[in-house]
Amino acid sequence: MLSVVRVHLPSEIPIVGCEVTPYVLLRRPDGAVSTDDVPETAPADGQFMRYRWYRIQSDRKVPICSVHPMEQATIQCLGCLKSKIPVAKSYHCSAKCFSDAWQHHKVLHERASSAQNENGAEEEELCGSGGSGVLSTAGSGSLSNFGQSPSINNEPVPLYPSGTDKNSGETWYEVGRLRTYTPTAADIGHALKFECVAVDSEKRSPIGPPTSVMTSHVIPAPTPTPRRLIQVNGDVLGHLDLDSQTSSLGTFTVLSYNILADTYATSDAYSYCPTWALTWTYRRQNLLREIIGYHADIICLQEVQVNHFEDFFSPELDRHGYQALYKKRTTEVYSGNPMAIDGCATFFRRDKFSHVKKYEVEFNKAAQSLTDAIIPSAQKRLALNRLIKDNIALIAVLEAKFANHGAENPGKRQLLCVANTHINVHQDLKDVKLWEVHTLLKGLEKIAVSADIPMLVCGDFNSPPGSSPHALLAMGKVDQHHPDLAIDPLGILRPPSKLNHQLPLVSAYSAFARMVADSLTVDSLLELLDEESLRKDTALPSPGWSSDHIALLAEFRCKPRIRS
Repeated sequence: MLSVVRVHLPSEIPIVGCEVTPYVLLRRPDGAVSTDDVPETAPADGQFMRYRWYRIQSDRKVPICSVHPMEQATIQCLGCLKSKIPVAKSYHCSAKCFSDAWQHHKVLHERASSAQNENGAEEEELCGSGGSGVLSTAGSGSLSNFGQSPSINNEPVPLYPSGTDKNSGETWYEVGRLRTYTPTAADIGHALKFECVAVDSEKRSPIGPPTSVMTSHVIPAPTPTPRRLIQVNGDVLGHLDLDSQTSSLGTFTVLSYNILADTYATSDAYSYCPTWALTWTYRRQNLLREIIGYHADIICLQEVQVNHFEDFFSPELDRHGYQALYKKRTTEVYSGNPMAIDGCATFFRRDKFSHVKKYEVEFNKAAQSLTDAIIPSAQKRLALNRLIKDNIALIAVLEAKFANHGAENPGKRQLLCVANTHINVHQDLKDVKLWEVHTLLKGLEKIAVSADIPMLVCGDFNSPPGSSPHALLAMGKVDQHHPDLAIDPLGILRPPSKLNHQLPLVSAYSAFARMVADSLTVDSLLELLDEESLRKDTALPSPGWSSDHIALLAEFRCKPRIRS
């Protein structure tokens, strides 16, 4: 007989827009225990599983704080209601919560005012003066006199007539008939119930009682204040002359983002972050929403797990017009689940670029060649243990579909080389980190020699300003007296004079994108998060920002090289 052994939820707190797939362990008619589904289309011995999701709607809906979704709201901003801002964003758990969030909250009012073309007097009425806002409150914590959200069209019909459960005052609405359910805005403030039962295919009747599990109240997805794209001048970034008379006929944006692989996003590592905000089902939707919102022409992601690239990012970004390239890390060191191996993924808009060529750099292979060349046989194992870190780089040569040639070069192809890497080396192994960066740059030099091509180097280098890898990238060489060079037990950095490259790179961010200065300029940069935003939830990751890194984006402008 088909039966349910155990059911539990990945997280007790459902979030709007993030699918919930319960863990269901089944015992099949042959006695085997498995999590594989038994659908009606493929029954087992005439039996299949039936699933139902219900919204449990009490007499009084529980409003949730828009800033602290784990807390019940006690006050509401009436300015939001007058501005027709989504009602979920108007709730706060305390006056202090509202006051602390005012600098971010008032942006919602300003945008609503701008969208509705309201005049200054109306704006003052809605927002108040001095950042106080307009509040409705109930001292006891009751929100019965608060403005309620407008009724939602196509509300589900109650499964049972209202008043069936008179003791609890609850009404059950059937909202889903699949194993997976994605909460909607209509579910906010309500608990959900998942129910599963084995069904006889012929009789269409349940076999035994159903097994069910309840969730906590559904909360809205946090909505951090969007980051702005800020114009920059040439004096700030490598003394580039944005006012040059040279014609610039093409611009494009590049995003670099270490998204924090799920295998590293544990409660042990990030104990300050709510458990529900660390689940992959939540983080992937939040990351995708953020990434898509930047509308970048080229996207370079790091720490993308193999299964997440294949099952999520590649198909999702394909639907938004992106073509994907991927390179996973090598596995000499890693010994866990093969699908949990992370790597680098590069995406580009098909309407702006076409793929010309792909290069893959495996630093493990370079380490093997290096030890064969300079390390005595007796020390090779020790040397490889130090050098092999499974890091890689993904290099893509793209051809722009927008015109960027002057009268002197009619019809010339506009190529672009984009390198994407993650230099993940322990901070004590400064020699290994510098060697990997130097190896990558030497490989890029070979590409630059073979083609007259602008070059961008994106990624997570784990190298702050002042470190030797940063100096090599930004300055083209490492000072022979740099303190990092004192750590070189294998002699791989000798002589120090070899630590240079000929690529004319400048920095868009301290550790983000490098570019060939005489063919690309920087028009604008995505603003960084201020310390207040970062510390609002202690640190990153947080409910609003789903990685321990922040996304970096630059807008570049192509221009023909200036020839003397």
